[in-house]
Amino acid sequence: MKLETLSLSGFRNHNNTNITCSPTINLFVGKNGQGKTNILEAITYLSIGKSFFSVPDSHLVRRGDAGFILHGSFKSDSGVAYNVGIRYTDETKKKEIRINNKDEDRVSSLVGKFPVVILYPEQHSITNGGPAERRRFMDMVLSQAHSNYFEMLTEYRRLLRQRNAVLGDARNRGVRIRDLLEPWNKTFLEYAIGITVYRDSFIKEIELYIKKNYDNIVTGSEVPALQYDSSVPLSDDMSSDDHYEKAYEAFRTTFETESRYGTTVFGPHRDELVLLINDLEVRKYASQGQQKSFLVALKISESQYLLEKRDEQPLILLDDLFGELDRERSHRVLELTTGMGQTFVTSADETIGKTHYSSLNGHIQFTVSEGYVTNA
Repeated sequence: MKLETLSLSGFRNHNNTNITCSPTINLFVGKNGQGKTNILEAITYLSIGKSFFSVPDSHLVRRGDAGFILHGSFKSDSGVAYNVGIRYTDETKKKEIRINNKDEDRVSSLVGKFPVVILYPEQHSITNGGPAERRRFMDMVLSQAHSNYFEMLTEYRRLLRQRNAVLGDARNRGVRIRDLLEPWNKTFLEYAIGITVYRDSFIKEIELYIKKNYDNIVTGSEVPALQYDSSVPLSDDMSSDDHYEKAYEAFRTTFETESRYGTTVFGPHRDELVLLINDLEVRKYASQGQQKSFLVALKISESQYLLEKRDEQPLILLDDLFGELDRERSHRVLELTTGMGQTFVTSADETIGKTHYSSLNGHIQFTVSEGYVTNA
């Protein structure tokens, strides 16, 4: 996938920005707070229908504007052209999506069609934060790789919200609701098992990529690994009736706890992805350098996994990479990512083109200042 042109109007601190992109490497340099990251944020929004930061759409509107408009022209690896436009207005609190001049009702029309891999500083929470960040990582990759997963996850979250509302209300009123929940339990459990099957398979596949990529970043005897801890019982035959019965029995045993706390305690929304180096948990025992290297290996592996599943090279977005990694690790990351696909890089170092990309042909360096973008 290639992004050929990008335009931002009323988005963050960009009033009217238009960019013609290099098919290889695009460098955005400038001081902090000038709007470099916003460009990567806009690319992500066009690709998955939301910012990579957990903020509402209203926070993306430029101060004083009534909304924002984003437009991108993409071309797939097979040569298919896509014109994508998204308009959001504060008045309606809704986003309008158009692909090739056709109105789209759902964000699912975007997700996976324009695969994207993002590495930004706040993602260190994947390696040193709580389980929710690692679940979010799995969901982001799987949603882009498999449209069924995105639809399944959306429906599961809807059922989870409804189930928690009933549990919470019953707890507050002191009412027993086992019979009320029973009709929902079968559907809820089916989605829970489906999500767990996808995650379990994903972890086994991407671990192979991670071991190779980590070894290319860190020379030595360190061995990375992944471990999936799920409340849904795992089985060699995850689709069997016997597995469903085992999952259902495990589900039933949590009912008293759910009634007491007024929330659902069983399901993939409680799962944990454990990252390991030499059988020790990264979050607890790894050095800062090891955590950064693991994260980079994880993101490179994400790109390779998406390429395999979608047969489409993802866009690579690297935000402040050189401020996060030392020179040696930065160089190794560049070696690994160069040639993987179209790349967008931000940096406060205006010499980045000369120091890191001087030997590469076709890269374009842009200067970003107070929301204005010019060719350097």
